Amino acid sequence: MDRGGRNEKRRQGSFSRRLIKVWIFGVAIPLVLVEFLFLSQFYRINYREVEESITGNLNRVSRDMTDLMDNMKMLSWLMEADGTVGKNLVTYLEERDSAEKGNLLVYLREQIANYEVANPSVANLTYLYIPKGQEEPVKINQSSLVYAGLPAEEDFLCKWENIAFYGPHKSKSMAGEYECISLLRRYRTLKDYGEIYIYVESGFRYLDELDMGSMADMDSVLLMQSADGKIMYSSDEEVAAKGLDWQTGITEVQMAGERYQIYSREMKGDWQLHILVPTREHYRLVYRMALNLGLITLFVISFCLLISVLQWRNTYKAFNRFDEGLRAIAEDEDVESRVERMNIREFDEHFELFDKMKKNILRLLGKVQEEEKRRRELEVRVVLGKINPHFLYNTLDTLKWYAAGKQDREMTRFITALNRLLLYNMSRDDGTTLERELEAIGAYIVLQQLRYDIRFVVETGKHPEILQTVMPRFILQPVVENAIKHSGCNRGEIRIEVELLASGKISILVKNNGSPIDPEKIRQVLEQKQDVSANGIGLQYVARMLESFYGSEFVLQAERLEDGFNVVEIRIPFAAEAIVKETRGICPSRADTAL
Repeated sequence: MDRGGRNEKRRQGSFSRRLIKVWIFGVAIPLVLVEFLFLSQFYRINYREVEESITGNLNRVSRDMTDLMDNMKMLSWLMEADGTVGKNLVTYLEERDSAEKGNLLVYLREQIANYEVANPSVANLTYLYIPKGQEEPVKINQSSLVYAGLPAEEDFLCKWENIAFYGPHKSKSMAGEYECISLLRRYRTLKDYGEIYIYVESGFRYLDELDMGSMADMDSVLLMQSADGKIMYSSDEEVAAKGLDWQTGITEVQMAGERYQIYSREMKGDWQLHILVPTREHYRLVYRMALNLGLITLFVISFCLLISVLQWRNTYKAFNRFDEGLRAIAEDEDVESRVERMNIREFDEHFELFDKMKKNILRLLGKVQEEEKRRRELEVRVVLGKINPHFLYNTLDTLKWYAAGKQDREMTRFITALNRLLLYNMSRDDGTTLERELEAIGAYIVLQQLRYDIRFVVETGKHPEILQTVMPRFILQPVVENAIKHSGCNRGEIRIEVELLASGKISILVKNNGSPIDPEKIRQVLEQKQDVSANGIGLQYVARMLESFYGSEFVLQAERLEDGFNVVEIRIPFAAEAIVKETRGICPSRADTAL
């Protein structure tokens, strides 16, 4: 026996382990792998996006610098010997007439001014003249705001054909100090007069306005490396100082206690642009973007895992219930019990065969157990007669949650309404409030809507405080029931209108659009002593309860309106003192005490 029991437990445990293995290898591990693949793919995508963003910013700076230097070259060509302005310089130097020479100088100055206005990215276009036998240059166009002087050789950046670029260096402008790129171009003719140069600078604070885009938020450093391999410009000289010899071709560097990723662009003239991005900021941006997408997929996968766990539990729980039912029958504890269905067709078909076998066994045992069964039935009847109505309420409440769990909304709504009505009717108090009476009517209408197509409307008027007035219990339901049962059709409208009259009384109108009523016949019914309603609780009951509660201070009447509605009106006093007591903590009798 013990060995057989152990084998049975082992078989039961084996099924449990198999379900766990199916869940682990068929659900959990695949979902975790999918999450890992998603995260790795997101990482690669985000890494590529960050790289493209950095490269895009570097390309933008490179394009801006190239456009600037092309613009400076174009303006210097206009000032050359065969350019628009340059041709007049030859005339100016060869002219002997002072007046004419002055006019030519004015023309040169005006043309240069026009070029500067039309090209805000450049400034300080100047002719520098070194006469023969002298070393210091002088300005031909004295209106230029730069000091006369050639750029220092230590500021050399690169060379385009016969044009030299310098900087970034301090501007020679008298208007202020700022970093600039300068161009120096030798004038090709007039060598008999000495050396003549064309000097052009970038616009006022043009370099300060270079857009680094998102790189500015990553503590990035912009470097300009000359064709000689020296750093000519650094946006953060604590990381890389100006004049530093820079090794080209490297992609990472450790500087100032920080590791940087290097992104480079080679420019025309063999000079280079570099953007140094802190490695920590680079990966912080990558991981942040991947984390945002990863959290979404993690939530979805976690939800899938949760659903799979719940499904697994439901399946295993059904097998447990099946096992318990079989054990109960095998051990002769509950032979008449029905094994719960599993909603699995193959199993349920065998359960039906099992139930048929059980019935045959019960019929064979029936003769022997007949007397015992009768005795037990008598005992059950006695017990059922003593069951507290609260047990019925609790059972209906359990059925409500069971129906809600099965997503049977109609059954849930029906049981909830039945529960409310049962709870309201089980109260031992005679009094209630108008608000709770209307709530009970709402629950009753829900039950009736299962059979009748009823539209139910409640209008409480402009004085919500009247809903707290005290009134007898179970007054409105008989009136509403009569309106439904005697309307003459299976569909219609029930309206309850509540309003505070000028006399200080509350008017409760119960309307229905069914078959016309006879007010005279209803008056005769109210005058009868015996209740003649079909269910034993009719208008006579309502009249007696109102008379017992209010004496003669009530009205109960019925009429047929011209709009086709039957109306039963109840007028009762407005018990305002009950509201005052309730606000002070002296609550009137409650009909809906929770169980």
